[in-house]
Amino acid sequence: MTHDSGNSITASKSENSHNKSDNTWRRYFSFSTDHKVIGVQYIVMTFIFFLIGGLLAMIIRGELVTPKSDLVDRPLYNALFTMHGTIMIFLWIIPFNAGISNYLVPLMLGARDMAFPLLNAISFWILPPAGILLMSSFLLPNGPAQSGWWSYPPISLQVPPGQPINGEFIWIVSIVLIGISSIMGAINFVTTIFWMRAPGMTFFRMPVFVWSILSAQLLQLINLPSLTGALILLLFDLTFGTNFFKPSAQGDPILYQHLFWFYSHPAVAMVNLKRGVGMLLKGRKNSYRSIDFSYFPLPILVVMEGRTYIDGSPIRFDRLHGQLQQGSLRV
Repeated sequence: MTHDSGNSITASKSENSHNKSDNTWRRYFSFSTDHKVIGVQYIVMTFIFFLIGGLLAMIIRGELVTPKSDLVDRPLYNALFTMHGTIMIFLWIIPFNAGISNYLVPLMLGARDMAFPLLNAISFWILPPAGILLMSSFLLPNGPAQSGWWSYPPISLQVPPGQPINGEFIWIVSIVLIGISSIMGAINFVTTIFWMRAPGMTFFRMPVFVWSILSAQLLQLINLPSLTGALILLLFDLTFGTNFFKPSAQGDPILYQHLFWFYSHPAVAMVNLKRGVGMLLKGRKNSYRSIDFSYFPLPILVVMEGRTYIDGSPIRFDRLHGQLQQGSLRV
């Protein structure tokens, strides 16, 4: 009797542990509000899109082996170029960093979870449908958008007549959804860092990685609405016949470039740079005092001018450049 009861207890324990591990494995593919699960979901999803974007890059490189268009034709090449850039930036770099931040920031702050767990889950689950919608544009008669990942007008407004659902339309809707997801995530991160820190952890005791995430998410909150608004106006021009960016109807395509790069270049050059620097410095020093953030606004102005200088921008920073070269600027 004793031997049989011991075997039954052992069998029940092994069965319970198997069920527990099975549930742990399955929860990464379900709707969860756990910040660690959401972080892993971000990383896995973005890596899948990274592979897709890399495959498109290989096709582009294969076409460039010879001067002639012997692998893909010109419209498809433009579509591959557009989709590759869009996937790598909006579905790989930015959400991949969000996944790492989701996993690490609450742990570094001593918080049990993000400030808004449900909002955190929703901000992730917007991304897979947006990515699938973007990839579905390959199934359209005229294929995906062909105006580059920046989608400058008037090129982005040159679509075949009589096709309200076209590649450019799908591209804009997908990027707007991704932008909404990023704004929701930024609200969550900023709130978590401001209000969910452990007792005794002041701002100057936070790890430098958390500071890098805070600066990046503040950029998201301040700059991303300009991109989302510009894309909505571009969608109106494309679908409803408005004239915000049509030069033939007194529209201003340069305004779109300003609105687009007001977010996009700080996102590429600053958000990811700060997160990368934060990850590297985290391995050496744990204090905010280990890095100087006094020049935080300065690179944003510099990279903005770098994108608007050739467009005849009225914003000029000649004096700023001189002071930078002389080392006399103080912030």
